[in-house]
Amino acid sequence: MLLLARIWHFKLFLKRLTLVITCTLFSVVVIVQIVVRYFLVIPMHGLEEIAVYSAVWTYFIGGAYGAYERSHISASLMEMVIAGQVARNWIKVLANAITVVVAVWATVWTFQYFQWSLRLQPRSLELQAPLYWAHASMFVGLGLMAFYFAIEFVDNLLRVLGIRTASAG
Repeated sequence: MLLLARIWHFKLFLKRLTLVITCTLFSVVVIVQIVVRYFLVIPMHGLEEIAVYSAVWTYFIGGAYGAYERSHISASLMEMVIAGQVARNWIKVLANAITVVVAVWATVWTFQYFQWSLRLQPRSLELQAPLYWAHASMFVGLGLMAFYFAIEFVDNLLRVLGIRTASAG
C-alpha cells in the first residue's frame, strides 16, 4: 500500500509540475511575443506554436486535475429538480456512469489518434516539431480524467448502496 500511495502522490506532483511549467511557458512566450512583435517590430516565427503546445498540455492536464479534485463542471440539473435525496443520489451515479463511458471512449479515440501521429510523424508548419507531443497530451489528460471519473463513480455507487458513508472519504 505504501508503494501505491507513493505512486499516487508522485502522479499528483507530476500533474502540478506540468501545470506550473506549461502555464509559465505559455505566459513567457506570450509576453516575449508581444515585446518582440509590437515594441521591437521584429517577426519571431514559431512562438505561436510553442504557446499552442503549452496551452494544449495545460488544458488537458488541468482537466485531469479538475477531475481529480472533483471540481469539474457538471450540468446535473436533474439533481435540482428531483425532490428525494435517494433519487438524486441514483441520478448522480447514473451521470457518473455516463461520464465514465464517454471519457473511456474519448481516451480510446485519442489513443488511436496518438498512435496515428506516432506512425505518420506529422510536423508543425513553422518549427517542424513532431505533433505527437501535442497529441500525447490529449491521451494522457483524457486517460487521467477517465481514471478519476471511474473512482468518483465507484465512490458514489458505494455510498448509494450504503457500503461507504460520506465521512469515509
